[in-house]
Amino acid sequence: MKRLKFVFMVHLVLIPVIFSQISMFSSPTIITPLEDPLSSSVSKYTINNYVTYDVEINMSLVQTAGTNVNYFFKYARLNDRQPNNPLTRDTPEYQRSTLLYSSITGYNVGELLENHTDKFNNTYDSFNATFTGSGSVKLSQKYRVTINEIAFGSISSGDIGAYDMSDPIFDLYCNNSEPFYNITDPDLISLSNSLSSGLTNPVDKANVIFNWVYNNIEYTLVGEEMGASWAYANLAGDCSEYSSLMVTLLRIQGIPARKVTGHCVSVQVPFYPRVGDIYNFDLYTDNSLSGFTGSNTPYGHAWMEYYVPNIGWIACDPTWGPGYFNRMDYQRLTHNIGAYFFYPPSQNYSEFSNPTLYFTYTAAPTYTFNYDVKLTVVDTDVVAPTAEEEPPIIPGANLIVISLILSAGITGLVWKMKRRTTK
Repeated sequence: MKRLKFVFMVHLVLIPVIFSQISMFSSPTIITPLEDPLSSSVSKYTINNYVTYDVEINMSLVQTAGTNVNYFFKYARLNDRQPNNPLTRDTPEYQRSTLLYSSITGYNVGELLENHTDKFNNTYDSFNATFTGSGSVKLSQKYRVTINEIAFGSISSGDIGAYDMSDPIFDLYCNNSEPFYNITDPDLISLSNSLSSGLTNPVDKANVIFNWVYNNIEYTLVGEEMGASWAYANLAGDCSEYSSLMVTLLRIQGIPARKVTGHCVSVQVPFYPRVGDIYNFDLYTDNSLSGFTGSNTPYGHAWMEYYVPNIGWIACDPTWGPGYFNRMDYQRLTHNIGAYFFYPPSQNYSEFSNPTLYFTYTAAPTYTFNYDVKLTVVDTDVVAPTAEEEPPIIPGANLIVISLILSAGITGLVWKMKRRTTK
């Protein structure tokens, strides 16, 4: 069986001009805890700016030759990440996502599973299709998504409640040693304890760990998710390793932490979207060994969050570094939280589901595949600079590397788009 895996990662170096331009933004909105008990521990953050997008996703796979080919599809929906959503308890309003339209055609009758969730409360659509000779399957979805720039202010020890070790988040995001998050690694234990020595406030611990990871890991593109132990042993990695290492060092301190994956709307820093702006991303393949092409392939990325009682889940990006501790911007879409995305029909798992597509097939068909995403800015309170002040595109942002790697445990080949970097 062949497995096709698409993963798009990007890294940018944060430019100090982000904060030099902050005076051009509107006044921040102060958020206080809500009455809903599910959101009672979310506080101490501000929404500085927002951008609302219409997001249109279109996928089509057309088989032109093949005999009795079975396809298995699984798509991650855009996360709806807000305090009053039971699936995202204790989460600030990082992303409000509403599915406006969904159409899936060409699937086998009785083999469509819509709007189902995994143990990390990510939401998916799964469906299968069987073709003999020729056939096609299509997915079209449209979302209205608001992404907020969220920043946490000063958090003192008096603001923080006690960790409830019986909370299920500890089994999901803290207690267990897993691939990529090896909390029993003696070297990582020593490092985590050394960095946290004398500190009791989990935010202070997160801060020193964030700074160490950013300052000591050399950004290096790698072909697979390697995890925290590898990142520390080699002092290298891309956004996946930066995030895995910070997550693991926090978990060793008993602080729940998790990886977040998605893709960036833009690689401009700073980023000033205007109402009416349109961003198009696309992929194409004819299932040849040349791999995937596109005029503008998605900018994938990984970052992380850690949990503080009475405060909630706090987002950080140790890859982007200064300015992204306890802060997240409005230019990235969230697809998946946690780890171990399950792709059908096997029991194998992967760390990523971005950019919402996995499919496998049981034979060697001839097919064409198209995947297109269109984002339109429909509302924002971001104040754009004049034309003379327009920020430059980060050099090298369109660099993309494709690697062909042997799939472990599955007969066939895995296509993986490596992360893009400008560091």
